[in-house]
Amino acid sequence: MVATGGQDTPEDETAQDPLKQADLDLSVTLLETTRVRALASSPDVYALAELIPPRSQGVAGRVAAFPDFVWLLFMGALGIFGSARKTAAAMADPVYWGLIAEGVGACLGPAESLRLPARGPSRDMWNWHSKRLHPHIPALQERFRELAARQSLDAGYASAERPRSLTAPERGQFAVGDGAVVTSPVRDPDRKKTKKKGSKKNKDAEADRSDSSSADADEWVKPRRRDPGAGWHVEGGEEDEGGHPVFGPKFVHTSIRDDRPLSRIILDMRYQPYGKGHGGEAALAVTMLLDAAARLPGLTGACWDGALRGLHRDPLMKTGLLAVSPQHDRIAPRRLTPVTDCPCSQRHDLWSKDGALHEAAILETGEVHLTPMTRIRLEPRGRRRCRWYQLSRLSCGNTHRERLDATEEDRRRGFNRAEHLRQHPPDTDGYTQCYRWRPDAESLNAQLDATLWNRRVIAYGAPQQTIVMLGFALAQNALTRHLHQRTSSHTDARTA
Repeated sequence: MVATGGQDTPEDETAQDPLKQADLDLSVTLLETTRVRALASSPDVYALAELIPPRSQGVAGRVAAFPDFVWLLFMGALGIFGSARKTAAAMADPVYWGLIAEGVGACLGPAESLRLPARGPSRDMWNWHSKRLHPHIPALQERFRELAARQSLDAGYASAERPRSLTAPERGQFAVGDGAVVTSPVRDPDRKKTKKKGSKKNKDAEADRSDSSSADADEWVKPRRRDPGAGWHVEGGEEDEGGHPVFGPKFVHTSIRDDRPLSRIILDMRYQPYGKGHGGEAALAVTMLLDAAARLPGLTGACWDGALRGLHRDPLMKTGLLAVSPQHDRIAPRRLTPVTDCPCSQRHDLWSKDGALHEAAILETGEVHLTPMTRIRLEPRGRRRCRWYQLSRLSCGNTHRERLDATEEDRRRGFNRAEHLRQHPPDTDGYTQCYRWRPDAESLNAQLDATLWNRRVIAYGAPQQTIVMLGFALAQNALTRHLHQRTSSHTDARTA
């Protein structure tokens, strides 16, 4: 610290002001004021508000006290404060409401900012107006995906102008994702509550019910609120693979980022219905990743957990993506089509094991010994429908090119090729390089749980819960845009 004449230098003032320091050093703890300022100054909020149709002229009722974009701001603020009650209290505070008015004025003009009331909406207002958003949820989600992809391209992620490497891709060219079961606001309805024995309160209640008529006692049922959006899901793999059932609403998300701190951009967030017949997390993941690949021309691949099987990796591969996920332990080695046209005039028996190509050799004991083949390179071919090949070296020294994605012949004979052969098998350099980014999806799950009040979803039913999750994603992307715009402006000012 350097002082002149008993006063701190401008550098000292920046170090003492956490807001200014947050603009310069992204490793500090962010304040809620910074997050609110980022949300209010995000153009995505007002672009989503355009999807809400205006109120028709001549409709009975009072004139709306707030414009519709306020409800989108309230939705995003749920992802900052974690509950509607705390969000309403913050919007009633002059400091937070002043930051929101400042952001509105910066995006829509001072006149729109001056039309705002002196304080924000109440919790009851939000509960009523949030139901107006339910019919527009599909349009809001589609518009959010479009805005998130545009923000990613503006940040330099998945750009077609960047060089593309299949063995050592950049982090900003890879998407990561996961499914998260959020704790429901109510417990499992099938779970019975144990009664404490010896409690005076319970004894008095039983005595009162015993005094009543037997018919009334049979009809007495304790009311219990249900959550129609919550259901049973399995986390950690299938139940026979060590997975465990959990109760709550489940959402699947995808995101992208680079190596800079606080640079994550959520690309998509969707509700997964519980029960069989919906395809599960993996089918929804494929839909989301294919949608992201269509919007991001430079997307190289995606990381997921063991939920992705060969059935799901194959369409991703045919789109031209690297599908990186763990290999299941229960997949037995599979014999492949042998090589009979090698220039060495020998027959080479090929097998798949742990997602990699092996060559079989018969030992003196009669046992089959599998030796991993040396991988030379991956070869994607085609654009609209990509085909993937692996060039490997045989034991004789010659090379062999093996197809990795499923063919029509594979489908006819029921061979799931993408389940047995991988673009980057585990324990290879390519797998280690790409899969190390997957924990960022778990980090997003932890951040979501820490944001919600009492670590439970603050809504009942799939539509309202989807609005809460969409607001969380909107707030996160707004913070990423705000911080890096401010950092870029400081960097340009220092270099000028």
